[in-house]
Amino acid sequence: MSELSAIPMPLTTNKKVWLMMAAISIVLCGTILTLFYFQELFIVILFGLCLIVLLDKVIRVFNKYTTRYTGKQKRVIAIGLIILFGSVWGYLIVAQILNISSIFADLTRIQIMINIGTQMLADMLEILPDTVTDRVQDFFDGLTNAFFAYIRTFISQAFLYIIAIILIYPIMFSMYFNDKGTVKKVIEGLIPSRFEKEFKSTSSAILSRSNNFFVAKIIESIGVAAICSIGFYLIGLPGWLFLGISAGLLNNVPYIGPTVSTIPPFIIGLVIGWKVALLAVAVCVIAQLVDNLYLIPFMISSKISVNPLTTVLMILIFSQLFGVLGMILSLPIYIISKIILVEAYKLLILVFPETTKREDEM
Repeated sequence: MSELSAIPMPLTTNKKVWLMMAAISIVLCGTILTLFYFQELFIVILFGLCLIVLLDKVIRVFNKYTTRYTGKQKRVIAIGLIILFGSVWGYLIVAQILNISSIFADLTRIQIMINIGTQMLADMLEILPDTVTDRVQDFFDGLTNAFFAYIRTFISQAFLYIIAIILIYPIMFSMYFNDKGTVKKVIEGLIPSRFEKEFKSTSSAILSRSNNFFVAKIIESIGVAAICSIGFYLIGLPGWLFLGISAGLLNNVPYIGPTVSTIPPFIIGLVIGWKVALLAVAVCVIAQLVDNLYLIPFMISSKISVNPLTTVLMILIFSQLFGVLGMILSLPIYIISKIILVEAYKLLILVFPETTKREDEM
């Protein structure tokens, strides 16, 4: 822990401190707005950083358990593990997707269900006034058009993401794994020597809290994915592993993620029968209960140390400003911004000490 972290933070009356704090806050807000303005590029870079952090942890664990081997032996073992891991997971995921696809290969049952649903809707509309019927029809037409528009937008954005990944990720991975020391020295060289200790303290705190948040979200995702996968397997839902992993990933999207992750298992279960569909929903509900009653209160909150009320407020504000991406990134942005502002304030009250009454009178 640095000296700054041990210093209490009284509210100063020095105007210079508050002017500097206002300037730092404006720079932070401008940086956040700029990142979200270039949202597509931001998503690609952010996902790349997550991959780098995850890969770095895997490499550390690998090096820990292979210290007795030579460099050449390590490379052979690493290549073997990558091939084995990729083959197993590739086989499992492909098998799961083919299993799901086989259900929809016979469109007869699906067409019958669609016809039944359409007929029920038509019967309901017949007893309603014409104006209400027209509004309902317009609503469904608009919903259909919006769905296909979203599909077209998603396909075009996915193509842009792939191009950006091909262009950016080699540079990112090379800078981190090959030039990490050089980049670190360049950044440290830009910091004045009198603030070097404070800069290291702040950057260390940001890395530590960001790492805690990242680890917490991994634990939460794995927990939800494991519960859903086991539950889907027990009820005989095809594609149980693929759907379980999808539920774990979508759980990172606050509020709407758990709801969206319930739709595919319900639809696939519905093709088999109402019983399987309802059981699939029950599995998703159980996973969310475990997540909200155990994982978040006892495991996640202890790692990120964020007040629950603050969490809700940040998610609501960022979702209103930046949509789904804002919901996902609201907590890490809040954590990093809080560290920067707190450490900056601690430093500023040292650089600009409280003025005495005598100095004020003069």
